Amino acid sequence: MTELTEEQRIAIIRHAHQNSKKISPPQSIQDFIGDIMIEQIVCDHGSLDVQREDLEDESQFFLTESAEDIDEEDQEFGLSDEMREVYDNN
Repeated sequence: MTELTEEQRIAIIRHAHQNSKKISPPQSIQDFIGDIMIEQIVCDHGSLDVQREDLEDESQFFLTESAEDIDEEDQEFGLSDEMREVYDNN
């Protein structure tokens, strides 16, 4: 087996590098990478479209060790009669 010259090794590496740039990851991988990048931006800079009302809501608990008694997501909301029928029939 003959040994490759430095120029030949560099040419092989260059060719492999150029071919690696041509490969495009599937859309699911691109979406995953995008999600990670967005998460990193939010972690570094916070939410970019924060409203004054949101800040006021959260700032009242800033220096306390307790959370809100009732979170907006936990508040009950009424069901229409039509939706009650759907749940009652199941």
